[in-house]
Amino acid sequence: MFMYGAQNDTLSYLDDIKANGVRLSKIPNCGHFPMYSNPVLMWHEIATFLEK
Repeated sequence: MFMYGAQNDTLSYLDDIKANGVRLSKIPNCGHFPMYSNPVLMWHEIATFLEK
């Protein structure tokens, strides 16, 4: 899984890593640090990923 803030959704390599099987997790209302900007959703995304 690759987690990134919605403010960074134009990163040039997102399509490449997704094409290689990496799950992308865009965290809304967030920049570079989801653990500060949106920690509840960040931990939810991590838990959901680990459950699979």
